[in-house]
Amino acid sequence: MTKLNKVLMASTAIAFATGLAIPASAQDPAAAPGVVSSQKKVKIRLYGQISRMFGIVGDGETTTFKQGENGNSSTRMGIDGRGKITNDISLRTRMEYAVQSGDNDGGSQFENQGGSANRFTIRHLDVILSSKKFGAVWIGRGDTATNGSSEVSLAPGISSAHLGGTLTNLGGSYHVLDDDEDLAVRDRGEVGSFFDSFDGAGRQNRIRYDTPTFFGFKAAASIIDKHNYDVALWYKGKIAGTELAGAAGFCHTEGSESAGDGACWGNGTTINGITQFNGSVSVLTPIGLGATFSGAHQRRELQGAGHSAFNDTTYNLQPSIWYTMKATELGATTFEYAFQYCKECGEMDTKGMAHALNVVQRIDSVGGDYFVTARYYDVEDTAGDDIDGLWFVGGGFIQRF
Repeated sequence: MTKLNKVLMASTAIAFATGLAIPASAQDPAAAPGVVSSQKKVKIRLYGQISRMFGIVGDGETTTFKQGENGNSSTRMGIDGRGKITNDISLRTRMEYAVQSGDNDGGSQFENQGGSANRFTIRHLDVILSSKKFGAVWIGRGDTATNGSSEVSLAPGISSAHLGGTLTNLGGSYHVLDDDEDLAVRDRGEVGSFFDSFDGAGRQNRIRYDTPTFFGFKAAASIIDKHNYDVALWYKGKIAGTELAGAAGFCHTEGSESAGDGACWGNGTTINGITQFNGSVSVLTPIGLGATFSGAHQRRELQGAGHSAFNDTTYNLQPSIWYTMKATELGATTFEYAFQYCKECGEMDTKGMAHALNVVQRIDSVGGDYFVTARYYDVEDTAGDDIDGLWFVGGGFIQRF
């Protein structure tokens, strides 16, 4: 066990012990006092969620039951501290980490990951200064200006089950097989190597600035370690009773030379430089019918090509249509069909098409999203070989606390 894991486990135990030492209401857990703070004017809050998925995956040869992490939104825990410096300026501190049992969303269909690769990963180590007049400054590790800009959605709970496309998305670690059973090696790689949501620069060590919100619009920019940067424009508002939300992002990085992770760093490949445009928009009508679109275009400089010669491009398109209603007192029920097309999102001359049907039930009283899903992935690699389609039928949940 690494020193980081030991420290995080110890801090978690101390934080929970502090909370348990305070008498709670036997009638209503929500009536229990909050976690105490060493600073009288700073309010401390513990928060987190358990995120899991399970189901049957078929790769053209076998069908296998899998249960593991729901990579669309990881199991996590955080400690949030907030206080006011002046009437206008507030201070926030945040430490948040993900807890993974198994590898990403449970590993491939060929392995049992339940007893291995258990670890903590840092999501946020932030100090945030906010002002209604002047905006906000973020210092530390956390969301860059563009993180989340490909995933804007007004559909309740869909983030628990969206189609996604990176290795940490649901289904991304499953492997596709060549349909020629006479081949010695039929494995053509992970589904996630054919798809990507290109969701900005991810979470990094950075200094970020957000403007105040004007008429629903907010701009943001980050200076990221080792002369990388990104900028984004966000919007949320209502026009004639129709809700509208969206974001547009631009990031430029030194790729694998910058020790970053995520789409704008080439996902750990030998790509040296990235210039990327991405964004998403979501619309919800008064009758509950909605639509979401996400797209991206990326220019990639491959190793040895020279810093000014971008010799590869890729793009991603992901539309979805959905309907949400509140059929019961539990919360919103949402039905969605999503499609994704990814051209050269992994190696050159590869493409992937994916379909997903989702039904998500939100439970407002306890902060839970529970879903069932059916998905199909159809991919092609550089060799032009026939690859078996991969399907997944199952469900999952995010239960917050």
